[in-house]
Amino acid sequence: MVEDAARPGTTLVVETGRPAVMGPDPVPAELVLPREVAAGIRAERSSDWTPRSDGSPVELRLSAAG
Repeated sequence: MVEDAARPGTTLVVETGRPAVMGPDPVPAELVLPREVAAGIRAERSSDWTPRSDGSPVELRLSAAG
């Protein structure tokens, strides 16, 4: 989940398509990389996501996008 730190508004939820599998340690078995989050933010900023506007969360499914 991503939101504007200065003025939270509409949250962007980035779905990577990977399950949140937790091992015995508190570290996920598969990490979501910063470049994946950045790609999601860029994609939605060029589309319809306005992070400082109020509204329902916007969901981006990277697994469906390819």
